[in-house]
Amino acid sequence: MSVPRRSHLALLLAAAIVVTGCNGGGGSTSAGLASPAPSTAASPGTGTAAPVQPSEQDRMWLREIHQGNMAETQAGQLAESKGDAEEVKAIGAMLVKDHTQFDVEVVRTAEQLGVKLPTSTSGEQKEIMTALRDASRAEFDEEFVTAMRVAHVQAIAATKKEIQNGTSPQVKQLAQKALPALEQHLAEIEKIPGAGTPAPDSGAPESS
Repeated sequence: MSVPRRSHLALLLAAAIVVTGCNGGGGSTSAGLASPAPSTAASPGTGTAAPVQPSEQDRMWLREIHQGNMAETQAGQLAESKGDAEEVKAIGAMLVKDHTQFDVEVVRTAEQLGVKLPTSTSGEQKEIMTALRDASRAEFDEEFVTAMRVAHVQAIAATKKEIQNGTSPQVKQLAQKALPALEQHLAEIEKIPGAGTPAPDSGAPESS
């Protein structure tokens, strides 16, 4: 028996790891995310500075945050064109602007540190985007907001983990700059009616 589409989206959200770096605040304003200054360590005997090599934790966060930026830019574009409520369209525009800008910093940092980034979103992210594209206009707003809430709760947890466990000062600084804006994005999303309740069985970690 086929699974109803809304239930299918809930299952996708439960399984997805949609990690995002956010750059900005709500509505038409943006908190901004300044470019992180390169973190360096002196090379013994040379007097020159060399970037601190990233750990696997640092590399994982950069890869996931990059995929999250791509996924939420796509979702934001969809919300701008398909959303019904003005609040949803505004959230979509915010995500497009902020994630596009922030991803420039993520890509730059990865290039400086020699980290190869994915060229596309994850399989789960692609499935969620397909579900959102297939949603009727009447159902789209609720499903979009639910998906973005789960994504941000998970992104906050991943970013806190990078701040706590990362070893590259350059990557950790980028995560530290992203976290307040990420939390501000979540606060704006949760202002929309119906966004305050987690998706069923989302498995999203609780924020400390």
